[in-house]
Amino acid sequence: MRRVVLLLSCVSLSACSLFHRPFRPEHAPPEESARFVFPLGFPPGEHTFIPATISAAVGLAMDDFLPRGAKPPREATPDEVCLAQRSSYDVLAKALSDSVVLVSFSPRAGACVQEGIALDVGATYAVDVDGWRILAVQR
Repeated sequence: MRRVVLLLSCVSLSACSLFHRPFRPEHAPPEESARFVFPLGFPPGEHTFIPATISAAVGLAMDDFLPRGAKPPREATPDEVCLAQRSSYDVLAKALSDSVVLVSFSPRAGACVQEGIALDVGATYAVDVDGWRILAVQR
């Protein structure tokens, strides 16, 4: 009987993981989306080209630094709430080699932090772009 209960428990717990939906960003409602007009071609002027490995390394590091859907604690200060948002951080990335990318997050100038609050809330990641894993984190 114990084996049956244990087996059913394992099956039911593993089945829940099958129904976990992957993250999908929110889309604007169709009415709002219809009002946006794309320019013909890419607009002239300064552009930022981000190679695929750098882009993927930044995404991987950001998912670890500020996981999607994570919420600040209930008693969080306004600064803590602000620092829990991905848009509050600037990113610096550099390929160290063909297989390692450094990714650094630091609070955007003027974002969140009020006078007297420490600015040591960022982090630097070493990302293995061959195995798509985080090698090390420096906080």
